[in-house]
Amino acid sequence: MVAAILPNMTRKRARTVTLRLMQELSRLQIDYYLPDTLREAFPEPESGRFLPESALIPACDIVLPVGGDGSVIRAAKTAALADKPVLGVNAGNLAYLCAADVMNDPGALDVLKTGEYGEQTRMMLEVSVYEADRLLHRYLCLNDVAFARGRQLSLVTLSVRANGKPIADYVGDGLIFSTPTGSTAYNMAAGGPIVEPTLSAVLVTAICPHSLDFRPFLFAPDTVFEVRGRFRGQEEICFSCDGETNDVLTPSGLVVIRRAPTQVRLLTINSDNFIDVLNQKLRRAKQTAEKNGK
Repeated sequence: MVAAILPNMTRKRARTVTLRLMQELSRLQIDYYLPDTLREAFPEPESGRFLPESALIPACDIVLPVGGDGSVIRAAKTAALADKPVLGVNAGNLAYLCAADVMNDPGALDVLKTGEYGEQTRMMLEVSVYEADRLLHRYLCLNDVAFARGRQLSLVTLSVRANGKPIADYVGDGLIFSTPTGSTAYNMAAGGPIVEPTLSAVLVTAICPHSLDFRPFLFAPDTVFEVRGRFRGQEEICFSCDGETNDVLTPSGLVVIRRAPTQVRLLTINSDNFIDVLNQKLRRAKQTAEKNGK
């Protein structure tokens, strides 16, 4: 087995956790590589442990992002295109998507040698951005695509169609299209339902809707959505995929959201089910908030 280690160096603990991860992989006699852009940050490994980022994923059997959920999401989208499994290594806080904690559970990676790990397949969204019928961008999303008002304080209106039929004109601060994996992210904060992440569905949740009629919707996974803005003046409508992009919806713009043809393979290394993990993370978040509030 060959592992690709992708540390998020913006995390304070990333280097410490990555060094421990390398020790564990060496103990297990698992070869690993890091991006060659991190040679100065990790002078410990011999030079043969680095590869150009373009060659890193194709050369590996498993991808090990080190950081939080954002780190896993970024790595997972690249890994999905190469059909490589992903095991998130926690160097953050909540990190719903990080199954391994090598600092507190040093033997967590032993399962990579014994084969006693599980694998979950997660659906993704494909987001196509058009301007006057011309394709501008195409994105992959593991969590969500979120539309929100821009710099102005006034509400925005988003017209949504599903499989060619009108759903509603949503008036409020914005709208979230989420996968089940992303149901515990922005969707949960906006009051949307929490969905078991291995299911296939698309959640549509309004952000601070200006009506009691706008309830969260759960759609079949193969539903195709079309989103347009309705502009009355100088409103600015922004949208973002997994919080990584920053686009502006124009009066002639169209965003098409559908199930992506690729899926993410996430490895699991313990028997905790989704509810167990969710409750653990929420308890930890509450404890952190209470500690910071003192």
